[in-house]
Amino acid sequence: MPVRFFISKELSQEQEERLKEAGVDFLGLSLIKTVPVEFDVSEVLSFRPEYAIFSSRNGVKSFFSRVKPENLRGVKFISVGSSTAAELSKLGFNPVIPDNFSAEGLLELLKGWNLKDRSFLIVRPKKARTLLKDFLLSKGANVLEVVVYQTLPNLEVKDKVLGFFSEKVDYAAFTSPSNFKAFLEVLPRGKEVLSSVNIVPIGHVTEKAIKREGLSPLPPPSEYTVNGIIEKLLSLEKNSQIS
Repeated sequence: MPVRFFISKELSQEQEERLKEAGVDFLGLSLIKTVPVEFDVSEVLSFRPEYAIFSSRNGVKSFFSRVKPENLRGVKFISVGSSTAAELSKLGFNPVIPDNFSAEGLLELLKGWNLKDRSFLIVRPKKARTLLKDFLLSKGANVLEVVVYQTLPNLEVKDKVLGFFSEKVDYAAFTSPSNFKAFLEVLPRGKEVLSSVNIVPIGHVTEKAIKREGLSPLPPPSEYTVNGIIEKLLSLEKNSQIS
């Protein structure tokens, strides 16, 4: 019987082909939908940031749907993750990326910088940790946070999720705390279902969110990306066959 794998993210054609070649039966879809949030463009432009920090592709898309990229030419960009960096690259920016794709990794990147009196624009969703903002302010930086979108459970995918989990699922991977929380809303008895599944969090923040619900996820992959999750899955299966 093939390994059955759920991931809370739409997969690229290349990623799907990789799983098919490995004989994995999978379902990849997002459990959340993104809703833009209105923000004051004039406030952003008058702030004149030296640095702009983006933590997601949705943030890039929502922000630049209202702000022209040419208005931020000369600004240095920082991206928390490779997919976010790719989205910024499409607009002609060349962002710096921390080794660890998380807020903690970003702090590690910035801790050696002279941050006093530097101006940072943080583009974020409605619900987000204040770790980065607090760190920058403690170092004497000027900070403007702009909320550009919020995430809500995508109840339209409920039937697909229910259908996939009507049979035994070996692995369930979650790409954000929001996607994990949405799973518990979309699927009745979600925690009970996941108690018999190998849960793979994309990173430590998602891992903590899962543990807070009393579940025991596997450690995150070494690379906090969807490709990292797929590599971990295939490695786990290969090792289990050897043993």
